Amino acid sequence: MGTVRITDANRLSTVKPDLAATLNVERSGVTPDSLTVASNRKVYWNCPDFPAHDPWEAVVNNRSGGFRKRYGTGCPTCRLRQTSAQELRLKAELSTVLAIDAYRDAVHSGRVERVDMVIDADGLRMVLEFDGSYFHGNEQSARRDSEKSRRLRESGWIVVRIREAPLDLLDPAYDVRVGFLAEPETAAADVLDHLVVLGLLNPAAAEQYRALDAPQAQETASRWIRERIGEQAARRLEYSAQNDAWGFMFEELVAYEADTGDCYPTDQLCVDGRNLGLWCRKQRRLQRTGRLRADRAGRLAAIATWSSRTAHEAGFWAGHDRYLRRAEPGDPREREELPSSRDATVWANNLRKRRAELIACGGDLPGDQLEAVEKIPGWSWDPYQDAHDTKVEVMQQFCAATGRPVSSVKQREQWNSHPVGVWLNSWRTRRDVLSASQEAELEALPGWTWDQQGDQWTAMLQHLQDFGAARGHIQPSLTLGDEHEKALARWKRNHKNRLRGRGDDKAIRLRALLAQYGETLP
Repeated sequence: MGTVRITDANRLSTVKPDLAATLNVERSGVTPDSLTVASNRKVYWNCPDFPAHDPWEAVVNNRSGGFRKRYGTGCPTCRLRQTSAQELRLKAELSTVLAIDAYRDAVHSGRVERVDMVIDADGLRMVLEFDGSYFHGNEQSARRDSEKSRRLRESGWIVVRIREAPLDLLDPAYDVRVGFLAEPETAAADVLDHLVVLGLLNPAAAEQYRALDAPQAQETASRWIRERIGEQAARRLEYSAQNDAWGFMFEELVAYEADTGDCYPTDQLCVDGRNLGLWCRKQRRLQRTGRLRADRAGRLAAIATWSSRTAHEAGFWAGHDRYLRRAEPGDPREREELPSSRDATVWANNLRKRRAELIACGGDLPGDQLEAVEKIPGWSWDPYQDAHDTKVEVMQQFCAATGRPVSSVKQREQWNSHPVGVWLNSWRTRRDVLSASQEAELEALPGWTWDQQGDQWTAMLQHLQDFGAARGHIQPSLTLGDEHEKALARWKRNHKNRLRGRGDDKAIRLRALLAQYGETLP
């Protein structure tokens, strides 16, 4: 296999300068400029946070994460402490709900077993073991952990292993997975939910804890960490661990933005067990409240599409800008670059629906959004009502100008370029979507009827009945009578043929009238 050529694009000192500074050149016999970021060479490293820690040997690729945007390996001594600190923070959170014996770290299974958390109260004998991904990710650890769980269960203990992603569950029936470097309150909520599923915890207790959505035992956790690893080390460790976790998620966001063109990942996107969507929302919340560190705010601001706006806010302003450009197109040559009319309509309809929902709950859209939308040329919060009002006004003008009732309007009839016949037919066929006030406005129009065809049919039947009463027969002429009589004759002939053999209301009524004059309707 050929030797990889070292360039600025893959040189360790260029790609990972902070990491390159921790290389122990003396013991490794090589400089950072001589290594690529994805090198498989094993070298020695110094701890970046605690110079007193012994250097350790690790492959460059494992230490750096290669070219993948993943979290590389770190100082084993710090990892031991970090895992312990992570475990203590989780233990403190769980202690606010579970009866965990704070200082008990051993139980008997025929031998002394060192354990992480013990609950031995109210008839419940349970051990919770936290398996960090750094020290429990190999087959030897998995075998050792499984054997320990077996011994404890055989001696009467319930054992639940809390496995940090991406570790697999050793016992799918009892084990639970939590996110990689997950916030302690998030991991605790997942564990409590799992205990509910196992029937070991009241659901109300788990629901109440999750609803708090914030750590509940930070002071307790800090005290335990200081007791275990010392005040100064705890502070430096906490800072280092948080920086590592934040930097890891930041790199994942950069990669996501490069792929999608936005900084709004969904909650379904998890990276090594951590939810990127939740992380982004937390950074925005901190930034809006002025609690995001300046260096982190600066790094986020360097991402082209980053904004402290929520997804709703960002979606609104992006849609508003597109809709406004379509409402006020500039150069006609730019029309091809405008959003489609369908996309603009969908955005507008969704906004109207959202505002209606907010108003129904006693709220409304933010004032700046309301002001911006109402400045859009031709904007209406209820375009259907506005269009309805305009059409009703035209129909009123039609009746006043022509002296005709709306019942006389034909289906395809137009007046002053308005399709009045189509409007009337549409209102009648779509009555179910009209409001009570809209129905009342239509019923106030001269000659209005909801069933024009039915009413016309009834009127013609009445004309035929009146014809028989006046003439003694119901045989209007198709050729000798006036236009009214000819129209009546055509109506009778057509409906005798159309209703032949039917038993509906119209057929029964016509058949009864014909029978009075000795005629039949088969």
